[in-house]
Amino acid sequence: MNAKTIEDIGRKLSKAGKRLHEQGLVIGSSGNISARIPGTETFLIKPSGVRMGFLKPEELVLVNLEGKKVKGELDVSLETPMHAAIYRARGDVQAVVHTHPPTATAFGIAKMEVLPLQIEMFMRFPNGVPVVPFEAPGSKALAETVQKKIANCDALILENHGIVTVGSNIEAACDLNEMVEEAAKIQFIVTLLTGKDAVNLAELKQKFKTESTVK
Repeated sequence: MNAKTIEDIGRKLSKAGKRLHEQGLVIGSSGNISARIPGTETFLIKPSGVRMGFLKPEELVLVNLEGKKVKGELDVSLETPMHAAIYRARGDVQAVVHTHPPTATAFGIAKMEVLPLQIEMFMRFPNGVPVVPFEAPGSKALAETVQKKIANCDALILENHGIVTVGSNIEAACDLNEMVEEAAKIQFIVTLLTGKDAVNLAELKQKFKTESTVK
C-alpha cells in the first residue's frame, strides 16, 4: 500500500470537507466523506465526531470493504457500513459523499424526488434523484438499501437523512452533491411559482431529447 497515495487522498478529502462545509451542505460534525485507495480493498473515511470543515488528513481512518478499521486512532464513522456497501456494489466508484443540505434534505422528508429541471442537471441525472425509505443511520438495513439503489444511479436522497453522491474521484462526488442541492432549490422555487403539477419527468425527457443528451 503506497503511503504517498494515501497521503495525497487524505489531503484531497480534507480539502473537500472544507468545501462542503463552506457550501453549507454540512454543519458541525454531520455528514461523512470517503475515498477508495486505488488497487486495494480499502478506503479512507472521516472519523466519527470530527467536524467536516476542520477535517485533518491525519484524522482519517483507513477501513476495508467490510467496514473494519485497518488503521487510524479515531473511531470509524457511524455510516462506514453504507460507504463500504457502495464500494462493494460499484467498482467504478472512487469517492462517496454524504451530506445534509437543507433543501434536498427537505425533499427527502417530504418523500419527493429531485428532478433535473435544467438541461445541465438532466445530463447528470436524467432519471432524477430518488428517495430511499428511512432506515436507522449506521444500520445494516440502510447499507443494504443504499447498496441496491446506488447500482443504477450516482445520487440518492435518504428520507429524513440528507443525500449521498458518488463519483469517479473526490471532486466529482462533491460536484454532484452540490448539483443535487442546487436542483432541489430550483425545483422548490418552480413549485412555488407554478404548482407541483408543473414538474414532470416525462415532459423533461421529451424536451431534452437531443443528440447531446441521448446515449
